[in-house]
Amino acid sequence: MAIEAPQHSPITRHANNTDFVLCENFAFRPANVDGFSHQKFEDGTAVTTVNFKSYTQSIPDPERRLFDFLISKLHPKPTDECP
Repeated sequence: MAIEAPQHSPITRHANNTDFVLCENFAFRPANVDGFSHQKFEDGTAVTTVNFKSYTQSIPDPERRLFDFLISKLHPKPTDECP
């Protein structure tokens, strides 16, 4: 599972560290996101895992709404983990 790593330069220009976003009942500051990933399980459930500076949070996200929102706002670059 590849982890998406956000480019922080667009965030610092468009969002203030005090700006919170609410998506899929999850409130967070986009400027604090260090990485995120999405995983779908065989039983049909899915989660988006968001990594912050000091913790990790997994949020149920079967329709990829949070994951797609993070991609659209943070413009990530794929990491070098996948060949």
